[in-house]
Amino acid sequence: MEFVGVPVIVVCCYIFGEIYKALLKKHKEAYKYIPVFLSVIGGLLGILIHLTTPNSIFNADNIWIALGIGIVSGASSTGANQIIKQLFKKEENSNE
Repeated sequence: MEFVGVPVIVVCCYIFGEIYKALLKKHKEAYKYIPVFLSVIGGLLGILIHLTTPNSIFNADNIWIALGIGIVSGASSTGANQIIKQLFKKEENSNE
């Protein structure tokens, strides 16, 4: 049960990132702030999960460790986005 928190943070941050991109579609220069935005959201989610269910985030003995795990999980959702983006890009190129 202690590994549930990290995937939840990654998925939530991925969704927040997609919402961010949809809201700022006309302002492409704001896309460079997505990793920072998702790291902050991840940190907040890490703290929230630690406060509500302390055993959900592995090795989070205190709020600072939960914050760090949340920040890293939020930042990793950017990498997940790039993996998905590259997979679909490769499929589109192979169809031509």
